[in-house]
Amino acid sequence: MRPIILALSLSLAISVPALAQDPHAGHGAPEAVSDHAAHGVVTSPAEGEMLAGSPDWFTITFAHPMTLTAVTVAVEGQAPRTVPVAAAAATTEVSAELPTLAPGRYVLNWTAQGADGHQMASAVQFMVH
Repeated sequence: MRPIILALSLSLAISVPALAQDPHAGHGAPEAVSDHAAHGVVTSPAEGEMLAGSPDWFTITFAHPMTLTAVTVAVEGQAPRTVPVAAAAATTEVSAELPTLAPGRYVLNWTAQGADGHQMASAVQFMVH
């Protein structure tokens, strides 16, 4: 048992620093909901946030300059609505104006692209009361 734990520990010690040094690690494919915070992505509304009213904007902050390319928002059980995204140069903070959202549980899907062509995509779930 000890040789297995030692081998696993050494394997992790070797691979984790290599990933931490790559600024685009994990950017080759769209990312899962739980992965975006690990890559320095912060959203407002935040994942799991409970809001007292409809948010006016969806704002996302990236570790590297990105261009927001698509946003949709859907209340539970209904088809998603496309949110207009203004064309803009890549930057670390981007926003999209949201429509007025009635009380409910929402899923907001977003996609962004870096200047070097890498893409990120994820979803944020939140509630409006």
